[in-house]
Amino acid sequence: MRIQAGGSAVRITAPKQRTVLAMLLARAGHVVPIRSLVTEVWDDRPPRSAVANLRTYLTQLRKLLPPSADPAAERLVTSEAGYLLRVGPGEFDLFQFEELSGHGGRALARRDLGTALDAYSRALSLWEGMAAEDVPLGPTLREVVARLTDRYLGVVEEHTEIQLALGRYPAAVGRLREVVAQYPLRERLHGQLMVALYRSGDMVGALEAFAVARRVLAEELGIDPGPDLLRLHQAVLRRDASLLAPATPAPPEPSPAAPGPLLPGPLLSGPLPPAAGAGCAQARCAGSVGPRQLPLAPKVFVGRTAELARLRTVLTVAPESGAGPAVLALHGPGGVGKSALAVHAAHAVAHHYPDGQLYVDLQGSSPGLPALSPAEALGRFLRALGVAPDGVPAAPAEAAALYQSSLAGRRVLVVLDNAVGAAQVAPLLPAGGGCAVLVTSRAALTTVDAVPVAVGLLGEADCVRMLAALAGEARLAAEPEAAAEIARWCGGHPLALRIAGARLAARPDWSFARFGERLRDQRGRLDELQAAGLSLRSCFEVGYGTLTGAAQAVFRLFGVLEVPEMGVEPVAAMAGTGHKAAEAALDELAEARLLEPVGDGRFRVHDLLRLFAAELAAAHDPPRERARALRRALDAYLDLCRQTHDLLQPHLRGGGGRRRGGGREPGPLLSGPVAAARWLDAELRCLVAAAAQAARGEPDVARFVTELMPLVKSVAMKGGHWRELETLSRLAISVARREGDRATEAATLVTLGLLEWRGGQAEAARDLMSRALGLWHEVGDRESEGLALHNLGWLSMKTGDLGAALDHITASLRLLEAHGSSRLGLVGHNLGEVLLRLGRHAEAADRFEHCLAVRRADGDLYGESITLAALGRAYGLLDQRDRALATLAEALARCRDTGNREDEWEALLARSEILLRQGDPAAAEADLVRVLELTARIGDAYGQAAGARQLARARSAMADPRADADARRAGELFADRALRRDPALERLLTGRL
Repeated sequence: MRIQAGGSAVRITAPKQRTVLAMLLARAGHVVPIRSLVTEVWDDRPPRSAVANLRTYLTQLRKLLPPSADPAAERLVTSEAGYLLRVGPGEFDLFQFEELSGHGGRALARRDLGTALDAYSRALSLWEGMAAEDVPLGPTLREVVARLTDRYLGVVEEHTEIQLALGRYPAAVGRLREVVAQYPLRERLHGQLMVALYRSGDMVGALEAFAVARRVLAEELGIDPGPDLLRLHQAVLRRDASLLAPATPAPPEPSPAAPGPLLPGPLLSGPLPPAAGAGCAQARCAGSVGPRQLPLAPKVFVGRTAELARLRTVLTVAPESGAGPAVLALHGPGGVGKSALAVHAAHAVAHHYPDGQLYVDLQGSSPGLPALSPAEALGRFLRALGVAPDGVPAAPAEAAALYQSSLAGRRVLVVLDNAVGAAQVAPLLPAGGGCAVLVTSRAALTTVDAVPVAVGLLGEADCVRMLAALAGEARLAAEPEAAAEIARWCGGHPLALRIAGARLAARPDWSFARFGERLRDQRGRLDELQAAGLSLRSCFEVGYGTLTGAAQAVFRLFGVLEVPEMGVEPVAAMAGTGHKAAEAALDELAEARLLEPVGDGRFRVHDLLRLFAAELAAAHDPPRERARALRRALDAYLDLCRQTHDLLQPHLRGGGGRRRGGGREPGPLLSGPVAAARWLDAELRCLVAAAAQAARGEPDVARFVTELMPLVKSVAMKGGHWRELETLSRLAISVARREGDRATEAATLVTLGLLEWRGGQAEAARDLMSRALGLWHEVGDRESEGLALHNLGWLSMKTGDLGAALDHITASLRLLEAHGSSRLGLVGHNLGEVLLRLGRHAEAADRFEHCLAVRRADGDLYGESITLAALGRAYGLLDQRDRALATLAEALARCRDTGNREDEWEALLARSEILLRQGDPAAAEADLVRVLELTARIGDAYGQAAGARQLARARSAMADPRADADARRAGELFADRALRRDPALERLLTGRL
């Protein structure tokens, strides 16, 4: 994102401000509600000061943005409903892109290829990199970027078609290689690259391009190339002469003539366009009338663009001789719209199947109805195909044989809706390649030879569009934020949204806000989500009713512990069972689609299903047993956190811990430090959610928070999980003060001080750390008092008061040495950092070497990764290049093992400088790309700036034209006066510039 005023760049470098501005631009000319901005910036865990912070960001933006073209109109308008950004048509490159691409599309429709090529070329010249790549994205902006990217790629593809038609093959190859590298899953781009290479005379290149496409699709999606790409590959192998004949590209689908807001976008998904060859299929069976059993297409259908495209691709391919039928198996949890998607797609492609469409509801998940037997379904199909009722064989095998004979040589689409399993479906699959089948089921039919299509939840924008279609556009326009809130309470669940829309339609006197308030109360949310003939609870009960007693008991536990995901260990602990029994129950729940596997033995439950589980738990399990289950889960979490802490920082082993999972089969130990760091990195947000729940409980339960805090602090800091650390810190200090635990309060004040410093509040940080020192002095903890001195020294170092830093840290070191503390490695390391900043590089290197020996003797893997990175920087400043490279390589390995992202990017940045000095810009570039990834992830502005500057140097050395853009971005970032530079790193990186 780049802003210019009068030819000069306007620098907006604070990540959250960029997110706010991107949201305002995405809805340029429209009011963006405050709640939408808060959700986008802080997701679902905003701080208490979120609205105040937001006002500060907007005040700063108002000062930074250029004035409106109309002197009488404000650029940034504040209203009770939210904020509006005024942007003129010529002020926003996206508006220009839309205008130019629309002009190109209209020229293409007139077959004016020269004009279309010029318009598309000018539109594409506006793009630089990927959409909003330097903006932290929340849920809404992620969807905006996805839609922008799709628009951009559509223009690239149309532009390429024109280039191919005009014979401009080398130019097409150049752009396609770049775009394919950025978007490797777009099959049409791979196909266009193959054609461009083939027509350029590079047949080998065309075949290599296909090999790349096949490998990427297999590695990333686990699928083979689609039929179009496979046919193109065969044509290249045959040297098909038709590949050399340019064709005039077809005009694109019409687009809006004038640019509008990126949200909410089109309301409903339109029908799928007919594919080439449909007329031939109809001509073959002219005059014949087959069964037309498809139910009415859903009147309201939103989203599912990718799924529909995949279905259409498979269902509209002309059958190949000897091939079997095309079978697509849609699977997903109950109520997500599998049947609606199947019927919608079936209607859209029905003209490709002129001999008829068969449909049956197999009743696999119908409340109160038994699943339909294959024999009954065969009888219905045979009668529909013209077999007399008394001619339907009674024996299932004979009926199946007659069914195959009746379909032979015909083009029939079969829809098998609501299947219970593969055994029910198999006898109903046609044998002939002219037919196709759509199957829907909750469980994935992995033993059926079919293309699986997972159907999941809807994104927020599609949810809002569904509500508008059901309850009325005018009501949505009046209350857009309330509609978005209803969508969030429904959790993107299509059935819940359909019920909510139906209730709102039935009660035009209700406002969206009023209904949202009714949904806000989670105790009555499932009661609200039922309407005539529709009930979310009934949908869930069908799946729950199929479970064994053991799986039902485990499902109810997901209503006891309020975490977004759970692994086997906490489930086994809560259930009081062994791991094998817990795994078996979880697998059963996943198969019933009441849980969704998310990898590494972890499972997620939808918020509405969690409420259902909580209802069941309250009805079936006594309160005392639920409380015991919660305590067992918290015990298990603490045990695993202690194991992780002891593996990564064994010199600090022996911290408090009253809880143990006594009497329960022990879970598998974490296999080592690497596995432990990865487990904690993945589990942290669940631990924070568990802490939030525990903090509301009795003192015995709430102490989970204060025991957890010291076990996960290092991982959270070095992994860049600052939001989670802030939430946990505020919970911990609340519990500590409530319980009168002054030692924990002091430790937490230090962490809050660190967070204040990161937020630019150095004096607030100093105040908190000084208060911590006072508390530790009061409780008589001399070791912690020494650490408090070190903390003040660290803060003095970060704020540039190196004399005070040296005094504080030296005093701390003496005190801790006298105490025999296990924290000497930490304090000694930061003494080396002060020496490094003072320019005493050789002394700093000696200190780091001594500190490294201490940390290795302690088995302190985190500390080792930190000190290795610093020692590598020191060697670099001493121009000891070989030692620097070796030490930094060791530091990077240790950082990756422990999940230490903070020091990993610093080590990569330092190594890039040594590599540039050694004349290896390509290796430096690889390191710097990773630096930008890491610093974007953890939100480090200096790392972004220094990484971009180094990347410009590396690419300039390789004559890469992207170097200028990198340098511009670095300049914009460094121009921010609030940017905190690392003096030692800066000395290393800029000393030879």
